[in-house]
Amino acid sequence: MVYERDDLYMNAAPAPGPEVDTNESLYRCLPTMDWWVASEKRPSSAAFRNPDFSTDMVSVAKTPEYTLARFRKGSGLVIFKYGNAKVIGFIARIEPDPDHPDNTAHANVYNPPASLSKRKTLALKLIAKIVECGGIVREPTFDS
Repeated sequence: MVYERDDLYMNAAPAPGPEVDTNESLYRCLPTMDWWVASEKRPSSAAFRNPDFSTDMVSVAKTPEYTLARFRKGSGLVIFKYGNAKVIGFIARIEPDPDHPDNTAHANVYNPPASLSKRKTLALKLIAKIVECGGIVREPTFDS
């Protein structure tokens, strides 16, 4: 197979962004009740078990309202220290938000295991750390 030089560059995946500082705190929005376990007052693993998920760096966002402004009213919000997530196995990178290109606080968090069950295990470990550290900023309060 012969490739034109431009084909290789046009089809290449973007390079990963720089890693977030391990001292940084991250906001994760909970825009659906499916991501909240009301009986336990904690996020569900669904909020963290995808291969990657969006967060905002607190040092740039400054306030919960900055992050929540992009989501529907009643969305929940949690905060966690990236260093705690990294020890568990997550990797956070400063990368653009394709849905909100003006969001300079955005960082993608990668949950690297290939299998869903392993990603769920890491998600539950992160949730335990969030709860332990008092990281529930705002519980979701969607109207029925």
